[in-house]
Amino acid sequence: MRKSIQLVVFLLTTIFSNGQTADSVTVNGKLVWDVANTVDYPITLNIINAKNNLSIKDVIVDSSGTFNTSLPKGHYILKSSKSYHWQGEDIVRIDIKKSQQLFKVIAENPKDTIVLKFKTVERPNLISEKGILHDFSINSYDDINAFMNAYMSYYLVPGATLAIIKKGEIVFQNNYGIKNAQTNEAVSAQTLFEAGSITKTVLAFITMRLYEKGILDLDKPLYQYKEFEDINHDDRYKKITARIVLSHQTGFPNWARGKFDLKFEPGTKFGYSGEAFEYLKRVLEKITKKPMSKLINEEFITPLGLKNIYFTGSEFPMELLANGHKNETVSPKRNIKAPMMAYSMITNAQALAKFAIALRNREGLKQETYDQLFKIQSTREDGTHWGSGFRIEDSKFGRTYGHSGSTNPGFIGNYVYYDELDMGYIILTNSQLGGWLSLPSILDHRQEWDLGLISVFLALEDNSILNKREMILLIHLLYFKMEKDQFIDDSPDQKYTIK
Repeated sequence: MRKSIQLVVFLLTTIFSNGQTADSVTVNGKLVWDVANTVDYPITLNIINAKNNLSIKDVIVDSSGTFNTSLPKGHYILKSSKSYHWQGEDIVRIDIKKSQQLFKVIAENPKDTIVLKFKTVERPNLISEKGILHDFSINSYDDINAFMNAYMSYYLVPGATLAIIKKGEIVFQNNYGIKNAQTNEAVSAQTLFEAGSITKTVLAFITMRLYEKGILDLDKPLYQYKEFEDINHDDRYKKITARIVLSHQTGFPNWARGKFDLKFEPGTKFGYSGEAFEYLKRVLEKITKKPMSKLINEEFITPLGLKNIYFTGSEFPMELLANGHKNETVSPKRNIKAPMMAYSMITNAQALAKFAIALRNREGLKQETYDQLFKIQSTREDGTHWGSGFRIEDSKFGRTYGHSGSTNPGFIGNYVYYDELDMGYIILTNSQLGGWLSLPSILDHRQEWDLGLISVFLALEDNSILNKREMILLIHLLYFKMEKDQFIDDSPDQKYTIK
């Protein structure tokens, strides 16, 4: 551990000492916030040459907000490296244009400390006491659009697609923002987004169709259909069934590279795994002797009459796909070569809402099969339940089902349906910060958890979608690019090419 820390210090020292010359002068500085209750500071600041506006170096800021660096004599601009900063469980928006400090280095031993004051952006507060969906009308449109535009601007979400469902119909749909922060091309009704783990609900539906046809036994060990060489050294894996996979009880890690070990006895507790869903996909292909692309068409697209839902890059014009965004950077588009049933669905809110309505209407499966699909099979440590491929939760307005999704290029989405209220929504965004539009957000003036769109629609007071800890992990781990966490949908062995 000590050697690792020493290596990190050496690398940081090497990286951030760039630009030092023989005539360099030591410069000391201090960060301050314009809001008194804002604590903690960004890890780095950026120094720009004032004459040519080129970046000179990044400097490290300590926990007290102070920093020092060496610079040749000249004129410089000190600014934040990013337009937001993590503070605990939320972000603080920084007004970049108003958070800069011009300074010059002329003295051999300057005594003055450079002070950079961060000007923050006020977070919008458009959460009403009563949710919009309760008394939804044409007059609600402006309220929804105002919410989306204000919160997308604050949370730096470039683009989004939204559909609201009530009593089996799409009562509102709209598209917002831009596909790509560099080209500024607008999101349209044809724009497609990566849906991430919402894909898992599709594999669950296909699995249940094959179960109804007698092709698959939900409780037969999968190894009897097809073995999995990377785990067959552990006999416990022979207990894994389709039902155990769909309810995330396999003991598999989320993703594995090569051989791996089970994390726990299959069927004994919850453990989210995309790897397990891909194993189930291969089993279905083996027993049907059909590629997953054909199964998708025969057991999902055709029987439900769906359009504009894709699973590989060859199925649609690539120019329709939005770019994901991470760390205020545009991610390249990727062309996924084969259906990855843990994360590769590409669609928009309107098309995905048609699937949600089919589920609401109990189409494509017998009622008793739907009962199994939405029956609680496992429970996560935070109390969230899982059926067969669907997240199931109890809220003050009754039971909900659905799924969220996030992918490495920077897409986040959510699908939620309130069974008793007979209403729900689909939102897909092309930003790592898009979760703030629908996942738990920050403490408001009432000291309750806001829930983004959930609060706007239903004025919920309880955290019914994701618990506080999951939200923190989801957003923070996306931010820090930690790909092994259970909330990242993508496989480390993705079959795709960059466009």
